[in-house]
Amino acid sequence: MSMDFDVPLFETMYRRRTRRFPQGGKLLSRRAGLNYNSKEQPIPLSELETAILCFATSGITGVTVEEIRHLLGHLTVIGRTAASPCASLTLHLFFSNDEGVFYYKTDSTDEIIPKKRVRTKTLEDRKEILEDYKKNTTKLKDGRIDIPRDVIGSAFESMVNLPGTTLFIPIADTTREYINLLFTGLAQFRWQLWDEVKNQPAGVGKWIDDGFLNGNRMTITQYESMLPWLCNLEAGMAMQNLSLAATAMGLGSFMMHTIDLPTVMRSLNMHFEQLEREPFPQATVNPVGIDGILEGYCPPYRTVEEAVEEIAAKKWGSEGIYGKKGYDLPKPKIYESIVEITKSYCSYVYETYGRIPKYHDAMFIPILAQIHHLDTGFYEKFFPEYLDEMDKAHMSTWHSERTK
Repeated sequence: MSMDFDVPLFETMYRRRTRRFPQGGKLLSRRAGLNYNSKEQPIPLSELETAILCFATSGITGVTVEEIRHLLGHLTVIGRTAASPCASLTLHLFFSNDEGVFYYKTDSTDEIIPKKRVRTKTLEDRKEILEDYKKNTTKLKDGRIDIPRDVIGSAFESMVNLPGTTLFIPIADTTREYINLLFTGLAQFRWQLWDEVKNQPAGVGKWIDDGFLNGNRMTITQYESMLPWLCNLEAGMAMQNLSLAATAMGLGSFMMHTIDLPTVMRSLNMHFEQLEREPFPQATVNPVGIDGILEGYCPPYRTVEEAVEEIAAKKWGSEGIYGKKGYDLPKPKIYESIVEITKSYCSYVYETYGRIPKYHDAMFIPILAQIHHLDTGFYEKFFPEYLDEMDKAHMSTWHSERTK
């Protein structure tokens, strides 16, 4: 199968349905007489199918439009298939199949400001989808991710993470945007950052006293409530793209949340941190990163000051998008003050409460998705309305070598 296939968007939206039953699946439910054991041998997704699905989720399409080239601007110039707040790229895509566990990394480019603004305009450009997949995908370990069956919701335990299926695991990293959003909010709204527990400024008292921070009071709770919301938006758009791509290709897609997600993170070797700060013990540990793979902009991977300086450098440093090698724009007069305030606030939160963010996890899994080849026998028997000619022709179209 080549990259030149096209399916109209609206036709795909009309057809999109969650279709959970894979080749090799089993349904034990007696509800509506749906007991069924698959008679088909599971066939894994091909490299091309996987590459297209990864691209649909978080593939690089070009350079952001960048109408806002100043302190309130983006953190990167990378445009992906799903929108990202401030182009911070909070979503990191992992996946697992029969071959192993992989990380599809799409936040690096050869140039700070790539010369080619649009990467996938022509049919010829589409070859970069497979090239990106081969270049950006890192294998973390052999074999399917080990998720104990008893942590998967009983309603669909017999259909998840089976041979032949591919489990997509988006991880949201709040730490980059935690810092970047502070730059934006402080510059535009001059928030008076406030500790609602101690009822005092959250490390920014001197800037409130001298009148620099003269905006509305912003509590730690209020500020941190924005981060999961923004990250969930990005993950939701990416997962919708994944679902639509699977539908267009004649594959089954299955979004799920009723799995013990900390267990999934531990299966990816996520590092959890817990520091006690009396009199404020933390009820839960904080997932902060995967050593050497995805390391949060927070301790223990970086000191708070180092994290803030790194984010600032991505914007206005010599290698930053607004620095000498990027758009080469003058720094705003308030730049240094904003960086110093951000450092002071983040240090206050971490030193006082032993974690950053205080109320939410540094990293979390918003949702999981499984993509698989449909058991057409199951759908022909129970739900023929949700099986069309494209689905029936999938194997001959995409896996012609198996149907000869």
